[in-house]
Amino acid sequence: MAARFDVINQTFSDENQKIIHGDVLLGLKAIPDESVNLIFADPPYNIGKDFDGLKEKWTEEDFLAWCYEWIDDCFRVLKPNGTFYLMNSTENMPFLDIYCRKLFTIKSRVIWSYDSSGVQAKTYFGSMYEPILMLTKHPKNYTFNHEDILVEAKTGAKRQLIDYRKNPPQPYNTKKSSW
Repeated sequence: MAARFDVINQTFSDENQKIIHGDVLLGLKAIPDESVNLIFADPPYNIGKDFDGLKEKWTEEDFLAWCYEWIDDCFRVLKPNGTFYLMNSTENMPFLDIYCRKLFTIKSRVIWSYDSSGVQAKTYFGSMYEPILMLTKHPKNYTFNHEDILVEAKTGAKRQLIDYRKNPPQPYNTKKSSW
């Protein structure tokens, strides 16, 4: 089994939310079934990074077994209408995507793109994005607060174009989802 990071468990909370900072396997075990509205997981990528002296040294099999264990617990603690976002490296995401399909409905595959201009690689193309899965327990009954992520649209609305797909035709919306 994969080595665990020895992080001191800390809890930060108020009346609306709680953040648990610590070993994911221990932290998730302490959470009651179907009690969490939202999970965002951005675990280590197992690419040899050094986290304050804790260097990733897992075999691929051990790393994936560790991931599958906490993903199972995420499914257990997520409310029936909750949403789970899972971010990981482009190398690991195919394995995680296939595993998550057994438990969750994959609503979206989101790309967080950035311009690294390939600076981290001299002999190949460096990563220019991070994949994020949007996962739900139910294909239609889930939480997605689209109003909270609206940003100003820089498309047809800025150019005062008319959307002729609508009946009657009308100006493009000035707001769109940032995702």
